[in-house]
Parts: sequence; C-alpha cells; structure tokens
Amino acid sequence: MGEGTSSPILGILLACVAASIFLAALGIWLKRSGRLTSRGAALAWAIFTILPLFGAGFAMMTRHSVEIATGETRSGVNEPPPTR
Repeated sequence: MGEGTSSPILGILLACVAASIFLAALGIWLKRSGRLTSRGAALAWAIFTILPLFGAGFAMMTRHSVEIATGETRSGVNEPPPTR
C-alpha cells in the first residue's frame, strides 16, 4: 500500500460489510427454518440487511466532507506532499 494510506474509516467499513453479510446469512437460515414465511417479512429483512452498507457509506462521506472542510484533503490531489 505505501506511506500515508492508513485509514481508520476502513475498520468501520469492514465492520458494516461483515454485519451485512451476517444478517444475510441469518436471513437465509430463518427462511430455510420456516420462520421468515411472509413476503412482507422477507422484504423487511432484506432492507434491514443492507442498512449497514448505507451506514458505511454515510460514515465514509461524512469523514471525507470533514477532511475537505478542514483542508486535510484537497480537491484533485491523491497523495500528501512528500516530507523531507
């Protein structure tokens, strides 16, 4: 990866993706065991399953907006300037 690539938001993103995968697996198990029988319940569970992904996107966009507002990230610049 290189220098300057540490991102604490990545942990939040991975946790949200893991939560979404866990909820999807739980939904499959509930469907197979006969506990998630109605279409409405299945739709609600599907929406509930993808909510952590929207949370991850919100967290990433919020972090990015704060970095732009404070001047930590500049538009069009991908890497920090080299330090000597």
